[in-house]
Amino acid sequence: MDPVIIDRIEFNPDPEKFFHKMRTKPGSRQEELVLSLLDEGRQVGRPRAIYTITGIDQHLDDGVVLNGIRMKSKVMAINLSAVHRVFPYLNSSGRELFDWTQSKEDLLERYYAEEISQLALRTAEEFLLAHLKTTYQLGKTSSLNPGSLEDWPITAQRPLFQLLGDPLESIGVELTESMLMLPNQSVSGIRYSSETDFSNCELCPRENCSHRRAPFDESLLKEKYL
Repeated sequence: MDPVIIDRIEFNPDPEKFFHKMRTKPGSRQEELVLSLLDEGRQVGRPRAIYTITGIDQHLDDGVVLNGIRMKSKVMAINLSAVHRVFPYLNSSGRELFDWTQSKEDLLERYYAEEISQLALRTAEEFLLAHLKTTYQLGKTSSLNPGSLEDWPITAQRPLFQLLGDPLESIGVELTESMLMLPNQSVSGIRYSSETDFSNCELCPRENCSHRRAPFDESLLKEKYL
């Protein structure tokens, strides 16, 4: 299947929720600045997503083969053992917000702009997940993300990008030589149907991670994946 591009995602952040997150005091100069930046971000922001569907050609002990491309990961091999199709994907805040953020020379403004860009990324993530569930009548799903675990390192970005065609041309996301993505507020991965909830975070012992979505479960790591 050719990659599907989603580039019409409404970005309309809620000021009150953002104020709460940023601990912005009503009537303060900070509130005025945040409102101004939110308005700019709303006008500039164009979050995007791209995905494709691929069957699993082969299940291996240490990974899977997707559309002729080898993905090496024991965690993936175990989690996809009963799965026959997956959805490689890429979500991004969009090049426009990235350029806008980079244009902010004031450190405080840059900080708020980054947080606004993160909101745009979450908007893209939520939109894509809802789209996949509605379009393909998916029930419960889980996701695996390259670089989140040693078992599936950041170098897996390259074969994942191969499955998605040319994300730079389609949604403006480029992969650097160090395997980082630009815009930096971008997330790639493989989503799949799952009867059980799974999060990369459950197997990651890294502390003080702002992106943590589930607590580290050392017993799960030892019992199932080591």
